[in-house]
Amino acid sequence: MFDDFEIDDKDDDAVGDVSAAVQGVLLQPPKTSSTFYAHETVEKQLLSLYNAERMPHGIILSGPRGVGKCTFAYRLARFLLKNVEIEDGGLFGDATPKAAETLAISPEDNIFAQVAADANLDFRIIEPELKPNSDQKRDVIDVAQIRTLSGFMKLKASRDGGWRIAVIDDADLMNRNAQNALLKLLEEPPKQTIIILVCHRLGAMLPTIRSRAQVFKFAPLEESLITDLVEKHNSAITADEMDIILSMSSGSLGRALYLSEPRAFEILSDLKDALAPWPKLNWPAIHLLCERFAGNKDDLTAYIFKEYMLWLFAECIKTKVNRSFVGENWLKAMTANYDLKQLMAMQDELKDHFKRVEQGNLDHVHFYLGAFFLLPTGQ
Repeated sequence: MFDDFEIDDKDDDAVGDVSAAVQGVLLQPPKTSSTFYAHETVEKQLLSLYNAERMPHGIILSGPRGVGKCTFAYRLARFLLKNVEIEDGGLFGDATPKAAETLAISPEDNIFAQVAADANLDFRIIEPELKPNSDQKRDVIDVAQIRTLSGFMKLKASRDGGWRIAVIDDADLMNRNAQNALLKLLEEPPKQTIIILVCHRLGAMLPTIRSRAQVFKFAPLEESLITDLVEKHNSAITADEMDIILSMSSGSLGRALYLSEPRAFEILSDLKDALAPWPKLNWPAIHLLCERFAGNKDDLTAYIFKEYMLWLFAECIKTKVNRSFVGENWLKAMTANYDLKQLMAMQDELKDHFKRVEQGNLDHVHFYLGAFFLLPTGQ
């Protein structure tokens, strides 16, 4: 992104993002969610720092999309806003305060309700703003948004001994000026303030920011947990179909649930059926399918289609590299017909196709049909 930034090994483009219109189909938004899956180690680390009165002023929650980082950020923020330190009296005013054992607070608590309603005076959320006349978020957080934090963090908390807390979601989308502005806050943080950065690509953050914040890494969720929750949501999914969902989601519960949502899964099934005859594809049927997809004119159809098509080549490339494979028989056959260099070139062409259509606001049918045309058919 910038010349003095590091680049993550993982290609985030191949994973994609879930648009604002797709979010919330299944999972509660982070600010209203009281559900907590896994990441117990991170919670224990932060509780240990809190109980030792060594909370860092800057916290980076880093890891893949959809594993619960933002939900955890709200969980931590609510806990800190609830629990204040009273001078000369210890935590909660008790001379011998009891160590906190969980970050959870009740959904019935006033603090929980205030944060959910964006009504807590000591809490601020910074995230990409919406594009004009759209429900899509911008792909950048600019310096003006970060500068609003300076005055906010310098104010005294509304409760004696309380915290002032800011969460920056999609923090890796901050441009250089925004990151430099944030760096000034981290270099001279006001007392009882914490900035929590939710970051999907740690390498996109300035090294100086990473050095002034404590990084907590979130791992992909266990397949057994994802399988259990997906099956509860959609019991009609077969074992083979579950394998594809697990492979496409890469440990992201959010992505797995989107893929298994009945309407999304219907799109996925249509794509599998259309590609099953490879290399002798039924082009009249594919034309009709693309016209139907384009007629939906919704973000969910485009998201599922793009994810699946990019996943095809990711699987082929993974097979060539380490010989592990999850997928369809036709995909195994396609993998065997091409070398690694050819597969990577095809994947790049597919990514370029999606970018051209999205940036050029081209015909919706071309978004789908053009991707099919890029698939090698041997015909």
